[in-house]
Amino acid sequence: MPWPTPPTSASPSIRADRAARRELRRAVDDLDEVRRANGRIVPLSRWWWTASALVVTAALVVAGFGVAAWVRAANSWTDADFTDVATDIVAELLSPDPTAPQRVRSVLNDATGAFYDEFAQSADSYTAFVRRSGTAASATIDGTGIVTRTTDSAVVLVAATVGYQQTGQAVADRTFRLRLAVTDDSGRLKVAAVQYLP
Repeated sequence: MPWPTPPTSASPSIRADRAARRELRRAVDDLDEVRRANGRIVPLSRWWWTASALVVTAALVVAGFGVAAWVRAANSWTDADFTDVATDIVAELLSPDPTAPQRVRSVLNDATGAFYDEFAQSADSYTAFVRRSGTAASATIDGTGIVTRTTDSAVVLVAATVGYQQTGQAVADRTFRLRLAVTDDSGRLKVAAVQYLP
C-alpha cells in the first residue's frame, strides 16, 4: 500500500488550518484584554520584578565568589610543590660531584633568605673541598613530610640516604634527616633554611 502524499502548501486544508489558528490567537488575545479590563488578570506586579532582580543578583554574587575561589585555588601552592622543591635541593646538597661544579649554582638558584646568604659565602669552599676530596655521592630520597604549612610557605622534613663513591676507598652509606623551610619568593618556591636533624 503506497504512502499517502502529504498536502502541499497550496492545499486548501492547510490554508484553512492556518486561518483557524490565527482566529484562535486573536480570540485568546481579546479575552485577555477583557479580563485585564475587568481586573481578573493582574499584570506582573512590582514585587515580582523586585523578587526576580534579587534572585538574579544573588546568583551573580554566588557565581562571583565561585570564580574568585577558583582563581585563588589555581594560584596557590600544593603540598607536592613544596615537597618537590625540598627534595630537589636535598638531592643537590647531598650529591657532591667533583666533575660538576655547576651544582652550587643550582643550589643557589633554589635558595633565598638566610640559607642563600650562608651558602653563597661558603660556595667556593664547598666546591674546592669536593674537588680536593674526589668524592662523588648520590642521594636517594627515602621520604618527605610537611610539618607546618601556610598558603605561601611550609616546613618540610626530608629523609635521604647518601651512597658515596670515593676513589680507592669503600665508604658506607649514610642517612640524613633534614628540616627545610620552603617559601614563595616572587612567585617561585625556594628554600629559606636548612637544618640537619640528629
